[in-house]
Amino acid sequence: MHPFEKESAEPPQGVSAHLDVRLKPGWRFDRRRRALVSELGQSLSLRGRLAPGARILPMAPSLADADFQGLTEDESLLARSLQVVLPPGADPNDLAADLRGLEGVESVSAPPRIGLP
Repeated sequence: MHPFEKESAEPPQGVSAHLDVRLKPGWRFDRRRRALVSELGQSLSLRGRLAPGARILPMAPSLADADFQGLTEDESLLARSLQVVLPPGADPNDLAADLRGLEGVESVSAPPRIGLP
């Protein structure tokens, strides 16, 4: 961080805290059921695991429901990438720890904190 920059604990006004989530190969998010679903039929419901008002958004909506068999390796990676947008006041660190423990989740990361002077 540059010496003149101030580190902010909160995201800028109008920007919600969020987490970037990547699912393991063979897993996808089913928006209708609000669950992680594997190609083998396993289902992990996210109801009750997320703060009320949290939203789960695919990073590449056009690929989220595509057939995995027809996707390139890069498209498959994008299809497995999600963003979990948290409601105001929710702690992303607590949720990140919970999500990392789920079988279908490969990685969870918070976006970098960037500040301007």
